Amino acid sequence: MATSLAAVSDISHDHIVLLLDTPDFENPPAWLSENFHIIEGGTHKGGSSRNKLIILSDGTLIELLNWISTPTEFHDWAPKPTGLIDFALTSPQSAHDTYSAITQRLESGSGDGGLGVRFKQPSAGGRQRRDGQHCRWFVTKPSYSDGPNVPKPTDTFFPTTRLDTPFFCHDETPRELRVPSSDKTLTTHPCGAKGILSVEVVVPESHVEHYVKLYSAVTGAEPKTQGGFRYKPSTSVSFLLSAPNPEAMKGLEGRVGIEIHAPRDAEDEAWLKERGVGIREVRIFVPAKSEDEVDERPLDSEGIGASLVLVTEPVGR
Repeated sequence: MATSLAAVSDISHDHIVLLLDTPDFENPPAWLSENFHIIEGGTHKGGSSRNKLIILSDGTLIELLNWISTPTEFHDWAPKPTGLIDFALTSPQSAHDTYSAITQRLESGSGDGGLGVRFKQPSAGGRQRRDGQHCRWFVTKPSYSDGPNVPKPTDTFFPTTRLDTPFFCHDETPRELRVPSSDKTLTTHPCGAKGILSVEVVVPESHVEHYVKLYSAVTGAEPKTQGGFRYKPSTSVSFLLSAPNPEAMKGLEGRVGIEIHAPRDAEDEAWLKERGVGIREVRIFVPAKSEDEVDERPLDSEGIGASLVLVTEPVGR
């Protein structure tokens, strides 16, 4: 059965997962501590991981994850090196309704682009906050099989396990328990960050078209192509999303989303070789203080911080 796609999906970003080693988790580096207000999260239900949180006023968050011991949960993250490892989406619908809709799109024609992607049934998760309150949610994660268009050899394109598709997170307890975005004392950051503008995903040039089909099915959004991606590897394909709190991103309608592109430079090539297909960069919106202020600034000149970029510009530019 054919399924229609929206110009702007009602699906939105939920959170970014940034894995830190223990020293950086316990004493965050300056590129984090000087730019953001970081709060304690808690220990996950399995007991082998903990987190700290950067809450953004658009209703999203950046999760700083750290292993306490040998992972007993989140096994797909266990082999990943420190840095950006994954990202989550959410929707106004329930976890099970979202699962059903995405499954229908993936199974419609070539909905997964021949990449062997389906989603597992939603599973319950949670953590205890430092104040003793319990957050509960459902996580809906992708599963992978050897589809005809999976980049080969897999150990070259997925050297630290395959995570080239975002997962979904839906709250069972009130969302404010997990993402307290209405608390301005938590969402006012030294750098002025308001929300996630876009997540960039790097894929092999030869497989852009397959990933366009996959991400259309996952997001339910029409692909917006800038130029002819079959001929120009620097060209990007975007999927427009909503925001959990649209008021915080007012004036940026049609800008929030996911961007897929082939490697554009030597740094992208190195990223693809070392970390594999998947999340490459997070662009974070900062409202400009004047109409002529426009800037893009990585949080750090190299390393993990270079993959998070502050985008400063007037609202509605």
